[in-house]
Amino acid sequence: MWLPLVVLIGGLAVVWTGVSMAADVNRSAGLFPGRVVSVGVREPPTADVEYTGPDGVTRWETVENHQGRRAVALGRPVQIRLWPDEQRAELDAGDKHTGPIVAGSLLTLLGAGATVLLFLWHHGVRLEKYLERFEMWWCWWLSRWR
Repeated sequence: MWLPLVVLIGGLAVVWTGVSMAADVNRSAGLFPGRVVSVGVREPPTADVEYTGPDGVTRWETVENHQGRRAVALGRPVQIRLWPDEQRAELDAGDKHTGPIVAGSLLTLLGAGATVLLFLWHHGVRLEKYLERFEMWWCWWLSRWR
């Protein structure tokens, strides 16, 4: 009985995580080209990167390297995402927030639909007529794709 609500709440939490990741990316000053100067092997793995910031000053920064030794090799060009207000920089790993937003949206829709159907079934609403209409609509929609 509680599974649809758990899926709904879990989907909303995943969407919120993706939206907060997107908001964090949008708060940044953008991407800046950089070059890897050295790669550390200690835990957590790090890389020293030289880049020119938005003010035109060349900086050296030690950032965490979660992309592995092959992706971040000595002398390799990389993209640096910079948050000057927070004095934070990190290696850009690409678009990480669309996956959680899409997956969370699908989970939310699935949970909301199952919750509504469970609520209607629990209150004695007969769904046979609606299922027949859905089947007719579904067959019509599939026939359009042939």
